[in-house]
Amino acid sequence: MMRLVGSAGRAVLLAACIVVTTTAAAEPATVDEAVERARAGIDFVDNDYLKARRAANPDLVLLDVRSESEYEAGHVPGARSVPRGVAEFVVTRSVRDADAEIITYCRTGTRAALVTKALRDLGYTNVRAHPGFETWNEAGEPVEKGAPEDPDA
Repeated sequence: MMRLVGSAGRAVLLAACIVVTTTAAAEPATVDEAVERARAGIDFVDNDYLKARRAANPDLVLLDVRSESEYEAGHVPGARSVPRGVAEFVVTRSVRDADAEIITYCRTGTRAALVTKALRDLGYTNVRAHPGFETWNEAGEPVEKGAPEDPDA
């Protein structure tokens, strides 16, 4: 058994106590802090950017990462319903080009930011987030309603 001796040993022991004490005293993030962390590092694209990219790139992958019931109540025309909880799995199966242009959106941007970060972590290089369906709808942009298309149909 190795024994720490002298001031170096006391310094290591003191550092270990500080780490344990600091970790044990930490509180979980608040909702506002969680939202701030989710959105950190994401530069959101606006409605004009989304419309311009859709016009320029017919292969653009537009992902609505809200729940299916939110999607059915109203969504951006041409968007594909891929709820946040399964987005990474669906995209990695269906979009095999790491450079494919992907834009995500949800209601207010936070879920879209999380999915954007996850897809980037998985190797997708051209993923951006839109601030949300509320921004789209409040601007008077066109909206479709109805259930998502069955991908197996």
